[in-house]
Amino acid sequence: MKKITVILITAFTAVLTSCGGKEVKSAGDTKPETAVAVEQIATVEKRTDSSGAAELLVPRESIFSRGPLSGVYVVGTDDRVAVRWISPGHDENGRQVVLGGLDAGERIVGKYTTQLEEGMVVKEQVSEIKEVQSHE
Repeated sequence: MKKITVILITAFTAVLTSCGGKEVKSAGDTKPETAVAVEQIATVEKRTDSSGAAELLVPRESIFSRGPLSGVYVVGTDDRVAVRWISPGHDENGRQVVLGGLDAGERIVGKYTTQLEEGMVVKEQVSEIKEVQSHE
């Protein structure tokens, strides 16, 4: 009986420490990460509806679905993204009312892209508009 218990404890410990097959980075691994450029970083907007109730709004393009779940990428103070599952409400002129899962003022990726993964560092893409001058 002791042999079976030791084998089960060893197997359970191996499963817990395997990290799902992903490479574990050591504390000394300080390679700088390249930030992924995103089209927009938006702020969760709070407003009062016609009945006086507070509503939260996000760009409709910021929301993605995984099966029955809806989520957004929240941008932390360290510019890393984390998935946040939300309860979406009705659509309103390109913006989505959010019933739960977010707080007013939080930063989110304004337009979802499939290249993002949880934990990535993001930065807002700066589009440069160049003025063309004619030489007449």
